[in-house]
Amino acid sequence: MGDMVRSLLPLVAIILIVVWVRSPGGERVHTIDLTDDIRAASEVAPYPVLSAHGLASGWRPTSSHLDRPAAGVVTFEVGYVSPAGRYARYVESNVGAAQLRTAQLPDATADGTASVGGRRWERYRTGQGEIALFRPGTVALLVTGSAGLDELLTLAASLR
Repeated sequence: MGDMVRSLLPLVAIILIVVWVRSPGGERVHTIDLTDDIRAASEVAPYPVLSAHGLASGWRPTSSHLDRPAAGVVTFEVGYVSPAGRYARYVESNVGAAQLRTAQLPDATADGTASVGGRRWERYRTGQGEIALFRPGTVALLVTGSAGLDELLTLAASLR
């Protein structure tokens, strides 16, 4: 039995070293191609669907969701991992500004305003301490997530 243990011990050590060296470090982020999702949203939305333009390469799209809760009502959401490794998303919808804000920010409190591209956005603080930027209108727009204000402003400014 002792000979067998002495023979297997170096082999086990080599396997553990190989696994440790080859295991990727850091966080893995699954990115997606938004082209088809934006096209699909544009085909069903009764409004011009926005998408991010000119974001630095560190912005990685990770999710999108299209919801059609009623005839003529479309809500489109896209999520990103920011260059700082935080989550940011935008939501646009013609469901009604008050309804979108209530549904997306149920526990948020008003926290001033912000200017993006010369337009005024309402700023909120969520119950989780996240910042939310909200632009009411016929088609309301929300930008929020765990990203900092500067990154949320960057995402908001990129939407066209």
